[in-house]
Amino acid sequence: MKPSRLEAFSDGVFAVAITLLVFNLRIPDIADGHLGRALARQWPSYFAYVMSFLSIGIIWVNHHSIFDRVVMVHRKVLFANLGLLLGIVSIPFSTSLAATWYNQGSNAKWAIALYCAIWVYTSGMFIFIISHLMSHEHLAPNTSGVTLKSLLRKGYIGISVYLIATIVALFIPIAAFFICFALAFYYVVGVQEEVTA
Repeated sequence: MKPSRLEAFSDGVFAVAITLLVFNLRIPDIADGHLGRALARQWPSYFAYVMSFLSIGIIWVNHHSIFDRVVMVHRKVLFANLGLLLGIVSIPFSTSLAATWYNQGSNAKWAIALYCAIWVYTSGMFIFIISHLMSHEHLAPNTSGVTLKSLLRKGYIGISVYLIATIVALFIPIAAFFICFALAFYYVVGVQEEVTA
C-alpha cells in the first residue's frame, strides 16, 4: 500500500484528537461570581491543554517526517501505526483526568501517572515504527538518513523521560506534570531540525 493512504487516515485521527483537547476546557460556573478567580482556579486544565496540544502536534510533524521517506507500507506497519494512533486518541481523556484530579490527594498520583504512562506507550509505538522501517530498506530506502536516526534518538529520550515522569507522579504528581511540559518544550525547540532535514 502507498503511504499516502496511511498518512491521510492518520492525519484525520490526529486532527480529531487535537480538537478534542479543547472540550476539556470548561466555562466557569457563574455562581462563582468572580470570573478572574474562577479562570485562575482552572490553570491545570489550561496547562495540560497546551502541553498535550504541543505534544500531539510534534508527533504529527514527526509522523510526517517519517512517512515522507517511506516508499510502501505493509500490514505490520499499518498495525503498528494503528497502535500509535491508539495512544494518540487516548490523550484527550488522560489530559482531562490529570487536569481534574491533579490536587485530589492520593488520586492525583494515579491520574497523572496514567497520563505519563500513555505517553510512554505512545513513545514506544513511535520507536517501534521507526526501528521497523530502518531495518527494512525496501520500505524506506532513505532510513539511514540523519532525520530518522535523530527521530529515533529523540524517541528514546522521550520514552525515558516519560518513564521517569510516571514514577515521579507516584510521589510528587505536579512535578511529573512539569517534567512532561519540559519535554514538550524540548521537542518544540528541536522540531525545526527534523522539518528542514
